[in-house]
Amino acid sequence: MRVNNILTNINFELLSNESGLNHEVKSFFASDLLSHVMGNAAEGSTLITVLNNINVLGVASLLDMSCVIFSHGVKVNDEIISKSNELGIPILRTKLNTVSTILILDKIGS
Repeated sequence: MRVNNILTNINFELLSNESGLNHEVKSFFASDLLSHVMGNAAEGSTLITVLNNINVLGVASLLDMSCVIFSHGVKVNDEIISKSNELGIPILRTKLNTVSTILILDKIGS
């Protein structure tokens, strides 16, 4: 699955520019604790989080993640969106809770 496949579902909204939409999504990783993400997430994974912090992109970049999805309708600040455009890491948002987000992503990827 690619990031652009996620956007075919109406529950997901692209917040960043279109750079990186062709990144391959190899797995999903949900966490709001960045040290846990750094120690356990795999390259090419998609991070699902509610943590509205610029450091999310630092970790996503370090781990070469495919994209970041903010669940629960988190309002992502402009600094994060701007940095995601600079790094080429797509930022998506959904109003769904984290568990529902993962379940829908699993169906999209099937």
